[in-house]
Amino acid sequence: MRRFAVQQGDYIYRADQDSASIYLVKSGSVEITTLYPETGEGVDETHGPGHVFGEVEIIDSRPRIANARAARSSQIVEIPKEELMEILYEKPEKSLILGKSTFEHLRSLYDDASIDSDLERLREEMHVNIRDAVVAHESRVLKSHNGMAAIAVPIILLVVLAVGAYWFFHRG
Repeated sequence: MRRFAVQQGDYIYRADQDSASIYLVKSGSVEITTLYPETGEGVDETHGPGHVFGEVEIIDSRPRIANARAARSSQIVEIPKEELMEILYEKPEKSLILGKSTFEHLRSLYDDASIDSDLERLREEMHVNIRDAVVAHESRVLKSHNGMAAIAVPIILLVVLAVGAYWFFHRG
């Protein structure tokens, strides 16, 4: 078990790192963040004193799926997986704390409000991406010679047909 201090903005871990420990916030607060390519880093959760984080990935030995960043100066306790297993083996009642934390995390993932806000954010991102793609496509079409021909040929053809029709019906 290791106790350490982090300053506001410091990362405790980053996405894709190996998950070898869980963490307990002794003081301060920690934000769990995800980097979205379209909108930047978003805060998914905030943990205060007494909260455990990083437990979900350690259970199934996956790499970290998010970043953990100090929201303000904080004291953190790091508990390596091996040490955690010893604690849980010697004192099974401690597993209730980990189970409660994991359950709260999973419940927050499936909260109706968070699903609705995620869907709205994704809807907005999709709208912006589609608009940007259409504008970029139209810009490329107008800049290309084929694009100019595709626009100009029908207009010229209509003008020629209109002049020809006028001449045909009004020749005297």
